[in-house]
Amino acid sequence: MNIKISEHAAKRMAERNISEGVVRKAFDSEDWEEVLMSKFDPTAMIAVKTIDEVRWCFVFNVETETLITCYPRR
Repeated sequence: MNIKISEHAAKRMAERNISEGVVRKAFDSEDWEEVLMSKFDPTAMIAVKTIDEVRWCFVFNVETETLITCYPRR
């Protein structure tokens, strides 16, 4: 899947030490553990995947195919 990465998402990825390549690979494989639509924004999908023993949430705009942000779940 050819996704766009927002400026905000790129900053958060850098802060959280997850590379663009790892994120793109996650979206290419699409083997999500959990996928939910946001209760607050009908265009935002929240996808969860474990990468290197860390569960990550990826918030993705389905209309623009843009990663909004990502964060490790605690």
